[in-house]
Amino acid sequence: MDTSPDLPESYLYERPALTSRGRLLVWLLTPPLIAACCAAALTGRLDSLERLSIDARFRSRGPLVPDPRIVVVEIDEQSRRTLAGPQVRFDLRAHLDDAIAQLADAGAVCIGLDVWLQGRGDSATDARLAEVMAQTNVVLGVAYTHGMPVRAAEPFLRTDSMEGTVAVQPDPDGVLRRLPDRAFLDLAGAGGVSLERVPHFPFVLAYFALSEEQLQAGGEPLPADFRAPDRAQIAGRVVAYGRLINFAAGPGQGFRTLDFADVVRARFDPELMDGAVVLIGDVRSVVDQFRIPLSEKLCPGVYYHANVVDQILGDRPLVERPAGRRAGALLVFGIATVAGWYFWNLRDWWALRAGWLLMVSYFAGGVVLFWGGWWLLCQRTFNAGTVLPLVAPLVAVGVVLLSALAWQLGVSTVNARRLARRSRQIESLFGRAVSPQVLEAIKQDPGRIARTEVREVSVLFCDIRGFTAASAELPPDQVAAMLNEYFESITSAVFEQDGFVDKFVGDELMAVFSVPLEQPDHALRAARTGQAIKRRLAGLNDKRVARGQSPLDCGVGIHCGPAAVGHIGTARRANYTVVGDTVNLAARIEELTTGGEMLVSEEFGRRLDDSLAIRPWRTVELRGSGRALGLFELLMEKAPV
Repeated sequence: MDTSPDLPESYLYERPALTSRGRLLVWLLTPPLIAACCAAALTGRLDSLERLSIDARFRSRGPLVPDPRIVVVEIDEQSRRTLAGPQVRFDLRAHLDDAIAQLADAGAVCIGLDVWLQGRGDSATDARLAEVMAQTNVVLGVAYTHGMPVRAAEPFLRTDSMEGTVAVQPDPDGVLRRLPDRAFLDLAGAGGVSLERVPHFPFVLAYFALSEEQLQAGGEPLPADFRAPDRAQIAGRVVAYGRLINFAAGPGQGFRTLDFADVVRARFDPELMDGAVVLIGDVRSVVDQFRIPLSEKLCPGVYYHANVVDQILGDRPLVERPAGRRAGALLVFGIATVAGWYFWNLRDWWALRAGWLLMVSYFAGGVVLFWGGWWLLCQRTFNAGTVLPLVAPLVAVGVVLLSALAWQLGVSTVNARRLARRSRQIESLFGRAVSPQVLEAIKQDPGRIARTEVREVSVLFCDIRGFTAASAELPPDQVAAMLNEYFESITSAVFEQDGFVDKFVGDELMAVFSVPLEQPDHALRAARTGQAIKRRLAGLNDKRVARGQSPLDCGVGIHCGPAAVGHIGTARRANYTVVGDTVNLAARIEELTTGGEMLVSEEFGRRLDDSLAIRPWRTVELRGSGRALGLFELLMEKAPV
């Protein structure tokens, strides 16, 4: 189809803001460009939000069931008062020997002391405690403060008990999520020449437990290597420093706990200690309280160590993927690109019924697919031990979503304005020529009138008999008023049958049926319109006579046949009209209605059904046609049988 802008029907052709090729290029190229910008701008800059997302994933997952071999012995205010009495100062060392002896006798594999044993105490008490410590696997805590290591007192170091550094490394927001980047402490050896590397406190406890497990299986104890600067190998399991801790539970969330006073007095079930890893810690110390991802409440440090031991025993580390900023940027780029191809897939929402609702639904579906889907994937992989970046991909998806939405709204607005302009042009051309129903149908599908075609139509002409003589006796303004009233009355009859008022010429009306939309029953509609015109004119004459004006009469001529239907004129000024011999013959027939008859051609009469009555009128040779034509008179009512 020729869509030249110089054609009179060119205003009907859709010329969207983007061609199909331009739309394809925008769809293919824009999302990767935005995704690349997001990857460069977001990677590594949303760490604080990413940490919060990890906390949210922990809480969504909830606590796990810790290894039953891990037992936490809490030294709280109540246990101190129970053991010290109302007036005696509590001395931990005076009761620790009994606690260790009770636990060892009950079958504990090792006992970790997350308490302070530095400085001198009562010599007899220290000697008794050292003697008990020498008989079991005790792990002493080593701290590092003010640039100096803080170790247990000399009598306890001589027992050959292993030491472990209890240092922790909270994130900048104060939440303890990771192992320390340096999960060991180098101490100067004898003479300051050699170095003694002290591993992380929970690593030593896990080593004892795994070695005992190996021994019970009939093998030799597995070795432990704490010398590497970035990782430790504990009984065959590699633990990388600085990695996220897979917290199983916080205080009161699953770990087996005992009160220190009950342990000292042997008020516990000995079966709990069979193969147990026991951690003794002070749970009331303010400086040893931290927040962990599983809870908003402060958590004593001993539970941090218990969680690390549990992670190693259960061999369930949290692995962050992808590793490295470059890999993370590639992941953000990939997700944002795929999401961009979804959101930037511009559709003709503006051209559809309920298009805005469909567009909102489409974008909402994308939000569910990419945001909800990525969150669900991140949560499921987290539960399986893999931590995917959550925040940066979601923000990148949000950026491409908003940019696509803004672009879609912009394109839709431009196209909607063009459609509105086309609708206004259709209204200006057809608004007074067709019924509202036909006008709306044209607006919905302008392509139906965008081409000139030959179509079977019925053409009706109607004019006032004796108009020339009557108008000569009246002032021009009264003639205009008479015509306005007359046309207002009879055009409604055309619109009732969804006819097309082609033109007014003086007192003459030209109406066409099966135009602009095809109507298989166009002849029947034209005949009923002719009858309705006569009835309406009779009603108008009653009003005119009542006003003292002379009545009007009109003749109606109707013919049917092929005619060219389309826009005639130029792009600046055109009319939608019907041309051809059928139109000319209808006009000639109307000229013969000097007595106010309704005359139809023989061809037209053959298309009518039994609901309408016609009778032969005469055969005439019409001016300009050169041939005889049989005419019939259309009657107002069907003759009784």
